[in-house]
Amino acid sequence: MNQEIAPLLEFARDYLRVNHAPFYMPGHKRGQGIDPEFADLIGNNLFRLDLPELPGLPEAIAVAQELAANAYGADRTWFLVNGSTCGIEAMLLATCQPGDKILLGRNCHKAAIAALILSGAVPVYLETSYDATLDLDLGVTPSTLRSALEAHPEAKAAFVVSPNYFGVCGEIEELVAIAHDRSIPLLVDAAHGAHLHFHPDLPISAVAAGADLVVQSTHKVNAGLTQASMLHLRGNLVGGERVSQALQLVQSTSPSLLLLTSLDVARRQMAVHGKELLGQTLALAEWARSQIHNLPNLDTFDRQQIPTLDPTRLTVMVDRLGITGFDADAILYEQLGVMAEMPTLRQLVFILTFGNTSQDIERLVRALIRLEQARRGQSQGKGLAFVRQSGHQTQEFMTNAKPQPQISPREAFFAKRDRVEFKLACDRISTEIICPYPPGIPVICPGEVITRDAIDFVLAIKQAGGTVNGSSDPTLETIGVVAHNS
Repeated sequence: MNQEIAPLLEFARDYLRVNHAPFYMPGHKRGQGIDPEFADLIGNNLFRLDLPELPGLPEAIAVAQELAANAYGADRTWFLVNGSTCGIEAMLLATCQPGDKILLGRNCHKAAIAALILSGAVPVYLETSYDATLDLDLGVTPSTLRSALEAHPEAKAAFVVSPNYFGVCGEIEELVAIAHDRSIPLLVDAAHGAHLHFHPDLPISAVAAGADLVVQSTHKVNAGLTQASMLHLRGNLVGGERVSQALQLVQSTSPSLLLLTSLDVARRQMAVHGKELLGQTLALAEWARSQIHNLPNLDTFDRQQIPTLDPTRLTVMVDRLGITGFDADAILYEQLGVMAEMPTLRQLVFILTFGNTSQDIERLVRALIRLEQARRGQSQGKGLAFVRQSGHQTQEFMTNAKPQPQISPREAFFAKRDRVEFKLACDRISTEIICPYPPGIPVICPGEVITRDAIDFVLAIKQAGGTVNGSSDPTLETIGVVAHNS
């Protein structure tokens, strides 16, 4: 297919020339009723293109999705305007019925837990491999998946994350082969991997590796607008009609033309110029790593240490500075004009894309040099003291130190509940999802027994300056638990 065309961009351009009296949604009527101060800030064309499904749009969407499937190597692609969250939910709804078992990497995003609640599927959580030196989750290994399938041959699907928030990809080709040997689909949350298909020096994409359903956040690493994502299908283990039906349940019936158009042009940009643009990004990432390696109290890693690493994702270990990643993040942002994507107790994660300039990277390196020089010889902070005294590593705790559920997430979510003090919730069954955000990996899932370690870990993250969400009590003073008489 001709990847240089962009049917939704052409539709939008044509509609700017249309002059009619608008008696359809949205209420601002193509910007005529918008707040003037907002219009001055944003520009009027944005509001003129904030349109519903007008005549001709479904046909343009269909062509744009065909182009995307062709560009990414899928059999079929759906555009998502509710983020990868709705794609993850649709994947489980399309493959599992209530009561079905699904093998689920415990490093999954909270959206996968929401999908369990919606679908009624029962998770068999899979531990992930872990690098203690780097405090790094390495994902579900082929041997772990094989063992789980032997123990649970009735499982209807397997779900893994690749790449994860740190850019670590799984051995997807082997995972696909293991799942297909059992005639079950492999579902992949590849929210952070929308760019992998377009440069030979990046790890293989989940779609190219043969995964059956793959969700990708085009907005995270390519040039889509926020919430713009794609869901890709390969093979015949999952029916396309079932996926479409599932998406109708979880995706908005009022898709934004702006988001759809951003998906169309982001696909064109990658298909036509992706190799060149990503080559520039890889060169900047390599230079940044070379500079960080020269700093005695900071560290990072590359593909020599983690062969499946996406090198455009830069993780900097800051624990030797005696502060948490949350502290370092605040200093970089408030004092040095650099903002990371994600802090953890021990790390800072930076996302590098072709949107970054060489000046951005130079500014990052200068800021890290100043941070490292200012912190030499300083004592460790409270957050790091907790990690070291308790023996917990951030990613290991979030991804592996979890019990299997006592009841299904759906049962727990709908169960009669008590509200108890969070600090005193030990040994009760949670009805809520509690997770540091980002990365959005739950520490406590609905249906699991709450442990003292989990409580202490969540409170340490909060005390260190991290964000914890999922609780119906935003202060996290209390938590919902299954009532004793439920």
